Amino acid sequence: MTTQPETVEASENAPHPEPNCLNCGAPLVGEYCHECGQRKMHHHEFALKHFSGHVVHEFTHLDSNKILNTLSALLFKPGLLTAEYLAGRKGRHINPIRIYLTFSAIYFLFAWGTLADARGGMRAMETNPRVARIAQQKGLEPKAYAEKVAQKAEKYSAVLRFASVLVSGLFLMLLYRRMSRYYVEHMIFSLHYYSFDFLCKSFFALLFIIASAAGYKLSVQVLNLFYPAAFVYLLVALGRVYRQGWLATSLKSVALFACETLLFIVVNIIGFGLAAFVVV
Repeated sequence: MTTQPETVEASENAPHPEPNCLNCGAPLVGEYCHECGQRKMHHHEFALKHFSGHVVHEFTHLDSNKILNTLSALLFKPGLLTAEYLAGRKGRHINPIRIYLTFSAIYFLFAWGTLADARGGMRAMETNPRVARIAQQKGLEPKAYAEKVAQKAEKYSAVLRFASVLVSGLFLMLLYRRMSRYYVEHMIFSLHYYSFDFLCKSFFALLFIIASAAGYKLSVQVLNLFYPAAFVYLLVALGRVYRQGWLATSLKSVALFACETLLFIVVNIIGFGLAAFVVV
């Protein structure tokens, strides 16, 4: 009879079995699941104070989220993101696919249309006799038809631009075929380079938007500054990643930049061609 309280006390002090992971169902031991890495759920996480603190932490600790490190490397250290990723140091920066998807989304959200307007693409399309004739056949005003074609072309170009990343990887594989690198390694370089391309063009588009809001009209020639900036970026990036002499790197930079420029033109032509074909 005297042992019953001791038995009850021992059972109360015994550790309770940990629940299974709510994400993958694996037995949970400790704070984090050994299978998927998700943290153990606590009821206090749904308290307003705790949730608000978590939100503030996400916005004020940008370094811990790799955003500042990634942006800094992408803008000011050409090729570093690729070199680090291929060296296995993947935890310091955002994944290449995520970087590409983020900046391509930003570019096609506002920069693509802004730069097209700055180059006079819409006006040229509206006043083109062939466009006017096709619009008349479809029962549309030239301006309305041109706007519909531009909207469709933007969507097709977004898909085709990703396809051009794959083609760009093939260009690199041909240029550096003696290095016996995997195709995916070249594609990682292309993802980072295209991310810079989108970010740089978005910056130029933002300049035109700000100038227009302030009542100024920037010359379309400002856009030509992108090409030397992109070429120098490509030159430095290739040198950092592939580590060849500057003469070989310079020649390959010229060849790759020419191929990329041609690819960009082809993508736009196909995008607008498909858009003109499907617009009713």
